[in-house]
Amino acid sequence: MGESSHFSSRALELLITGALHNDRISLLALGHRHFYGLDDVPIDYDTAYVYYQQMAEISRREFYNPKAGEAAMEYIRLTDKKLLGELTFDKSDSFYWLKQQAKRGVASAQHHLGALMYAGRNGLTRNIQAAVEYFRLGAAQNDASSHFGYGLALLKGQGTKQNVTEAVRQIEKAVERGFLGAKVALGYHAYEIEKNYTKAAQYWKECFEHTHDAYCAHNLGVMWTAGRYPPSFTVDHVQAWQYYSFAAQHEQIDSKVVVAYYNARGGHPLIIRNPWLAAIWSRNVAEISSAVGTIVRRALEAYRDRRWHTSFIFYMQTALAGIELGYFNAGFLCNELKELNNDSTFDCIEQLLTKYLMVHGKNRNTDSYALLNVAEYYQWKQRNITKAIQLYAQLHQNDDAQGLYNLAQIEEESNSNNTIPLHIWVEVGIRFNEKIITNRYRRLQYVYQQYD
Repeated sequence: MGESSHFSSRALELLITGALHNDRISLLALGHRHFYGLDDVPIDYDTAYVYYQQMAEISRREFYNPKAGEAAMEYIRLTDKKLLGELTFDKSDSFYWLKQQAKRGVASAQHHLGALMYAGRNGLTRNIQAAVEYFRLGAAQNDASSHFGYGLALLKGQGTKQNVTEAVRQIEKAVERGFLGAKVALGYHAYEIEKNYTKAAQYWKECFEHTHDAYCAHNLGVMWTAGRYPPSFTVDHVQAWQYYSFAAQHEQIDSKVVVAYYNARGGHPLIIRNPWLAAIWSRNVAEISSAVGTIVRRALEAYRDRRWHTSFIFYMQTALAGIELGYFNAGFLCNELKELNNDSTFDCIEQLLTKYLMVHGKNRNTDSYALLNVAEYYQWKQRNITKAIQLYAQLHQNDDAQGLYNLAQIEEESNSNNTIPLHIWVEVGIRFNEKIITNRYRRLQYVYQQYD
């Protein structure tokens, strides 16, 4: 075994030890390696699912039991100047402006600030008590969303003393003022506290029919699974699946876990066992962990404060876990800041940005920065023109004209008459007529005209 293999084996031992203690990064990292077959770990979707599912359960607990000081997982690439500029850090001008608006009694500002603080989003650290106070202030002005937020806090006893009676009153006010999605909480009260399944079903059915709320859909699925849906009160997994499937596709995390479970297990009237899909669904929940989100927030704050090395280290932690954002942002920092890239054995493009593209796959919104740099890496360092051509074509399809220009450059500098395959030109929207298709000079002239 070489030195790198020995290190890899030792690293895997440490990850397994961490996973046994429910370490978030370790669980994600092992799931990631089994899913993609990295670091000499064989591809095994069932094993990947086990690690991801264990982490998904942790993420669910974090989601429903938020803690002060944490942050939500937010996917903000360091090349996205617009999103970076919109962040409301707790020391920023935009935060003070929003806070002043809330103090002046602007209900929309009170609810917005409360929602950001409760979730720990958009640059703000999670502060449950402050969030609930903003919800209370908004509710005092009869803001429907604030009634709902304050009612939920009272119902769960989060950030304030639990008061079920007042909670129901606040949530009912939210519904009265047009916030029909609040019926999800009224249904919860009827189902869990009153044990009135007919009433719960009515609330959730009305909620789903009028708002297509994913939480109401999930809860209806639970009722069918448990045999508590009136009037038949029989178990119906087919009916339940329709609701779970809808809710999962609309970002409801409990339904995602259910969909992952049935794909891993099989034995469902509508589902054939598919461990690959099970791993994907469970990973989707696992990666929203607020513990991981807090690491990303620290990286973002360090980047804001121009502490490049610190930001890089935090993003590298999430890259180790296989988080797409970690690969991209660590790769961006490593590639742009040459002082971070003084190790000749570590290639920022190969180790980070190529893996960003691997994890991102053929999904939309692939970052042009990664496509261009990885394409140039294959063209000039790996001398893999075929791969470079594919990436330049994808870059052009990503509405970046540099991709088309680089394809033309490859064609022009090549000794071959057909370096760029015809199907690639078709993919990027270039169709040559019969008069120019056999003439290399005229083909290039036509392509450059499209670029201009």
